Order: sequence, then C-alpha cells, then structure tokens
Amino acid sequence: MNSIPDKALDDSLGIVGTIGSGKTYTATGAEERILARGGRVIHVDPLGVAWGLRLDADGEHPSPFNVVIFGGPHGDVPITPNSGALIGETVASMRESCIIDLSPTSPDRPEFESDAAERRFMLAFLTALYKHASREPVHLILDEADMWAPQRIFDASGDAAKLLGRVQTIVRRGRVAGFIPWLITQRPAVLNKDVLSMVYGLIAMKLVSPQDRNALKAWIELQADADKGKDILAALPGMRAGEGVVWLPHHGLLETVHFPPKLTYDSSRTPKRGERRDAVLQPIDIAALRVALATVEAEAKANDPRELKARIASLEAELARGGPDPIALRAAYDDGFRAALVDRAKGHRAALAELRPQIAQVNRAAANLQAAATIVERRFQDTSKIGPPVVFRAKEPNTGPPVTIPVLRGRPVPARRQNGSALGKGPQSILNALAWWRAIGHEAPTMAQVAFVARYSHRTGTFGDYRSRLKVAGLIELDGEGRMRLTSEGAQQAAAPPGKPTMAELHERVRDVVRQGGPRKMLDVLLHEYPRAISMQRWGELSDYSHETGTFGDYRSRLKTLDLITYPARGTVRASDWLYP
Repeated sequence: MNSIPDKALDDSLGIVGTIGSGKTYTATGAEERILARGGRVIHVDPLGVAWGLRLDADGEHPSPFNVVIFGGPHGDVPITPNSGALIGETVASMRESCIIDLSPTSPDRPEFESDAAERRFMLAFLTALYKHASREPVHLILDEADMWAPQRIFDASGDAAKLLGRVQTIVRRGRVAGFIPWLITQRPAVLNKDVLSMVYGLIAMKLVSPQDRNALKAWIELQADADKGKDILAALPGMRAGEGVVWLPHHGLLETVHFPPKLTYDSSRTPKRGERRDAVLQPIDIAALRVALATVEAEAKANDPRELKARIASLEAELARGGPDPIALRAAYDDGFRAALVDRAKGHRAALAELRPQIAQVNRAAANLQAAATIVERRFQDTSKIGPPVVFRAKEPNTGPPVTIPVLRGRPVPARRQNGSALGKGPQSILNALAWWRAIGHEAPTMAQVAFVARYSHRTGTFGDYRSRLKVAGLIELDGEGRMRLTSEGAQQAAAPPGKPTMAELHERVRDVVRQGGPRKMLDVLLHEYPRAISMQRWGELSDYSHETGTFGDYRSRLKTLDLITYPARGTVRASDWLYP
C-alpha cells in the first residue's frame, strides 16, 4: 500500500526532515509513481543526489524512466551559471522529465562556485520556465528549497529577493500555468513562511531542532488541527530514518508511516566508509531535443574555463611561432575581396536591368509634369488674363488622355524673403530637417525621422498641419509609406546644414523631444546596446526599473509610439534602425 494516495500526488507538498531522515528518498520514490503513470517531473537538485532515477535498484542496469539530466557529474548536457534562461526555455518546451543538477562535475571543477552563482542561474531558469510554461501539468521539485526561498534576505534589491518573489509566484499562482510544486528542506525554520504556508500537504520526518518544529506551527494553524499538531510535533524527534507523518488535511489523512522501498537506485544514500559509487549512466536518446539543446551546449562550452584556457594557450603558442603567414593572409584577403566585388557588380547589373523600364517610364512622367507645371506657373504670374482651359499634350509618347489644366484666379505662392522664410518657423524647420537628412544621404526619410530632427513629435496635430501646408505649397512630396521628400522648390527654400550631420546630433535632438527623464534614460540604454536586442528584464535592470511595473510599461509605450524602439522577437527590444543612419 502506498503511503501517499495517488490523488494526493497532484497536490503541492512540503517534505521536511533532518539530514539522513529520508526526505529525498521519499520524494524520488513518489516521483517514480508519477513517471510510471506518464507524468512529467522537473527536479532541481543542488546536492547531486537525484540521478539514481536513471538506474534500477541494483545500480547496474538502466531504469525504465527517460529522465534528462542537465549538469552535474552524470549530466547529459552541461550547464553554467549563465545558462539559466536557455535551460529554462528548453525545459519548458520539452516533453521529457529532467533533473537540474547544480552539483560540481568533479571536485576540482565547481561550475557554481558561490551561492550567488546558483541564485543567478535559478532566477533566470525559473523566470524562463514560468514564462514559457506549456500549461500542461508538471511537478516542480525544489530540493533544498530554503536556498531559493529563504526566510531572511540580506540583499533586498538583489537576485535573492527576486528569486524569492519568483518562487512565491510559482507556488501561489503556478497551478494556472501547470506547475505542481513540492518543497523539500531539512530546515523549515529558514524556509520562507509565506511559501511553506501555501502547500496543501505535509510530510514531516525526523526533526530534532525546536526551531524547525516550531516553524511548522504556522502551517498547522492554517491547514490542519492545532491540537493534533501538538502531538505530531512532539513525536518528530523520535522518528527513525524512512519514517514520517503524512498529513493531508484536504484528503482527511493523518498517518505515521514507514515509506516503501524505491524501484530505482538510492543515489541519495550516504556512502559507507571506503565505499565508492562510480555508477555510469547509459546515455539517453535526446535526438528530438538536439535543435533546442544546440544553443545550450554551445553556450556552456563557450563559458567553459578549460575550453577558454585551451584556446588562450593555442593562440599564445601561435603568436610565439610568429603567427600565420602574412603573405598567405593578404593573398586570401585579396581573393575574397575580388570575389565579393564580382558578385556585387553582377547583382548591380541585374538590378539595373530590371529597373530600366520603370526608370524610362518615370522619366517620361517627370517630363510631362514639368511641362504642365511651367504652364501653371505662367498663368499664375498674370492672373488678369482669363482664357479658356489649356489642353496640354505631352511631348513624349503617352497612351493616356491629354491633360486639361484650368486657368485659375488666385495669388501666387509667396516668394522666399531675402532675410528669412515666408513659411514661418515651424514649416521652415521641417524643410531644414529634410535638408539635414539629405546631407546624410537619405532623400526620403520617414515622418518620425523628419519630426525628431525638427524637434517635433510626428504624431501631433501641429506637425500634421505644417506637413499639409508644405505639401499644398509644392515644397514636399509624400509617398504611400509615410516618407517625405523635398521637391526642387523645397530644396531651394531649405537651409542645408553646414557640413555633414553626425549621429550624436541626431540622438541629441531625439532626446530633446523625449524630454521626460524616465523614457530618456530607457532610450539611452538601447542606444548604447544597439544593434544588440536585449530582454525586457535586462532593459529594466539597466534602466533602474522593474520591467513588471506600470511605470516601465508606460514609458515603453511612449517610446514605441514615437517609433524609437522595435521588438525584433518576443520579449526583446532594440532601438529603431533609423536612429543609426
């Protein structure tokens, strides 16, 4: 008979007990039952004691459970402190169960040399795991849970506080995303009380310390019978290894039981004096995961100190030998350069051949329009003469009907003043901005680009009014993609900048329009990181904001409205390319 009912296996559980009481043995025994019925398990194992799930009880033959091991001496895939997000996203998308082993691969090679490195990995891992959760049921086993959710935190703004918040979120709201959390700890007194209070069931094994037993009182007061709790707490110091109290108030179960033997290898057992356990696990078939794991393996190898040292040694040796042959390098460079020029010329010729018919058509249309404009200009110069409509026939071949141009009364477009612009400051600044972009080499910038150089927002009514006035006056042209271009008349009235403008000048004008300190600070971060895209969380950290707050969201929306940022992939952000002409 199983000590924990099958229906209770899908409850969030707390498993507590001193070292050697059988916590991990009990937990992995329950995991066997979950795996046997086709369930999925993610076991975070900082001590490297869960790998026995891959072997039969004799420790010599493979078990029936296809569990992938990330990290540790028995790992199928290595991990590093910086690979948490990659591992989390990979685990979230895979169907197999897995163990996240944070123990060193060998005594002289600890990948996680500090608690801070472990916390950095776990924060990124749990964040990515929660974000990409499939919403299918999965048991998340957090061994040594007090490491990830401690009662006392000394760096309130650091990774420890963020990691605690992430664990609280998963335990409190994770069921909606499919998570069934189990918390294992030998010190209930140092496990965060808010986290422990949220589990539905308790498996209490031998506990000697009064502080640890007292830590269970809060859970008992919330979930169970306080009077029965006194008797249970008093009995815990005398429990034997493998024995404990199963308290499942939601299932009406309160029993003291001796947990049954496992089906798989007891890798959590303390070795006897002189005993060596060098079990070799058979590699599992992870072909289906190769695409997802390729990035993880490459990242782990790139951050492997031994690989880095070997690469440095190789480069130093090459340098000592005088390095590669400079003549051969130059020859290879010249060959590649010539090949690139040939390919580029071929591409240009092909593109020009495709464009020639369109270029001829545009030239004919331009000649026709210029002739029509000349007639209109002459009529406006002397509006006292009223005559019949002028029928204009193109000089170039044209299959369309003749253009009829009426003679209109009205005032001519005001000429440019000798000492300034007749347009006004606003429209003139837009013309000057177009000339500014033309000096860089952009004949048709977007409205956002023009507006920022003119120190306006392109979404305001003021900018729209100025733009319309310039178009009616024939000084600018607009295309269907929201781009602006100077006409020949507009170019004559625009004031070109002295010399070629710089990106620094462009960025300063953009920052002037943004104005607010928060959005400006967030924009500066992306300008510094360009062209690299960064995650929203990283953006918030570099800007001194939490990416989950409403303030951060408001500032981000403002920058997006102004067309200053773009989202190249889900969850990432980058400065708009037009900011780097």
